Amino acid sequence: MLVGIGFDIHRHSQEEALYLGGLKIEGPGFEAHSDGDILLHTLCDALLGALSKKDLGNYFPSNSETPKKISSVEMLKEVLRIIEYKKYIINNIDIIVISQTINIADIRTEVVENLGILLNIDASKINIKGKTTDNIGMIGSKEASACQTIISLSHA
Repeated sequence: MLVGIGFDIHRHSQEEALYLGGLKIEGPGFEAHSDGDILLHTLCDALLGALSKKDLGNYFPSNSETPKKISSVEMLKEVLRIIEYKKYIINNIDIIVISQTINIADIRTEVVENLGILLNIDASKINIKGKTTDNIGMIGSKEASACQTIISLSHA
């Protein structure tokens, strides 16, 4: 069994669209070189980490090497290619979105279903939780949101 973990945090921006789990949703987006999808960024890092393949920034640095506003879905597709995804089975994915801005309960079903499609797995293997910081710090003041993902893989 292989295990990987990912973490990401971004400041919110009223000028950007909000993407989470590969979906465009209502709310302030994120300041980022890419589309800022914190959930997909942590998923990519967890997948890469489980297979000792460095981190997302190694493949998609926040500079001119990476196209500005690149879709995190495209980044995930490349990560799946890098890790030779077809050689592995996802046992489960557990995700925590830490935000005073994003209400996971309102979008959980759609995000889980979309992740199942993106990864070609049964949605029952994916769990998403929403947490707040009880109005403490940058997340509590709605300046930023964060995400953490852990994944368990087995060889196919």
